[in-house]
Amino acid sequence: MGSFKASNGWLEKFRIRHNLSFRVISGERLSVDITTADDWVQRIPKIIDDYDPKDIFNCDETGLFFKFMPDKSLTLNREQCKGGKKSKERYTILFCVNSTGEEKLKPLVIAKSLKPRCFKNLNVSKLPINWRANKTAWMNVKLFSEWLSDLNVSMKKQKRKIILFLDNAPCHPVDIELSNIKLQYFPPNTTSKLQPLDQGIIHAFKTHYRKHLVKHIIARCTTAQTPDDIKITHLDAIYWIDAAWKAVTHTTIRNTFRVAGFKDKQHDDITTATSNDTETSSTDSTKSTDDEPYKDLKKLDDLLEHVTIGGQTMNAADFVDIDNDTPAYNEWFDQCEQLVLCDVKGQDDDYDDDDQILTESPPKLTEAMTMIRKLHLLATTQQPQLHQLINELESKLTDVYINSKTKRQTTLEDFFKQN
Repeated sequence: MGSFKASNGWLEKFRIRHNLSFRVISGERLSVDITTADDWVQRIPKIIDDYDPKDIFNCDETGLFFKFMPDKSLTLNREQCKGGKKSKERYTILFCVNSTGEEKLKPLVIAKSLKPRCFKNLNVSKLPINWRANKTAWMNVKLFSEWLSDLNVSMKKQKRKIILFLDNAPCHPVDIELSNIKLQYFPPNTTSKLQPLDQGIIHAFKTHYRKHLVKHIIARCTTAQTPDDIKITHLDAIYWIDAAWKAVTHTTIRNTFRVAGFKDKQHDDITTATSNDTETSSTDSTKSTDDEPYKDLKKLDDLLEHVTIGGQTMNAADFVDIDNDTPAYNEWFDQCEQLVLCDVKGQDDDYDDDDQILTESPPKLTEAMTMIRKLHLLATTQQPQLHQLINELESKLTDVYINSKTKRQTTLEDFFKQN
């Protein structure tokens, strides 16, 4: 071992496999009670004994600075979450997932504006996430109670009884009565070790989210003159959140539940039966599983090589972890917390000064469909892998075009008419 020299890749895999993070330890992570955590792990089998693995859930909130650029010259501190421009670029997101990974509930996204400008003419209920807003963009008791009630109604309709594991944050009520959900709180100061979502699920989500963000930056760099020209709207962020959450694999979720002490005997038996009972296949499976987070980070690192914004570009690990310590609720207890806001006129004008991005007129639908025909030419002659996506986009545009027709009957000649 005296001559052993670890490469950067080996160190990064070791860091991910053992959930290590190279940053200042503060708050709950500093005060993890190992004895209490170990005792809890011993109790888990009895707690979940009456529940099918698909009915064992975990929920948790995380902060996300959805516009944050991969620039080392930019920094975040906890006070920026309370006010100022940076706080306007922050969401609190509530995730909930079951232990099999087969049920990833629609994320609850809490922002500062109920109806940003980019939501104009948009049916918010049809978004791929649940959108809520308050003045602080934090989770509070009212929002969480409403979310729990909705989940309880859903489980009641499905005739299911579930157990939901969660931390004892002040925004999580302890006195709420639910007919189809049993709330099971983790012991204080242990969630960084015991909560499945903290063992890699949220990290995987943020890795995928920031891959979408970096791709957006690269795409805009062809026309942007300065970093300020690269705009990110709430709609961009919402669809990246949806795509990133869907990209978190069942394998990642099951593994994080196991790391947190949830032993799924049913799944373990299936895994054993399908491994051909060979030590080699078991080893290969474990290695593949361990490498999954590293491979995703490597893809993000490869993308970041194409980006230089202001100062030195961050590496993938730092970029993903940049907002890990962002509060998801009011930790200061300074009475700044507000309940859900009504859609008050004038509110959005004060908030969405950064959303004034459309300095040029958008194309008409017929012009957009002409662009699609040009994209078809690109796919046919140079990039055949884009063909299916372009076909899907063309289909959606055609539906929108048909639905937008007015009283005047549009003819086939009108469609091909050049402006």
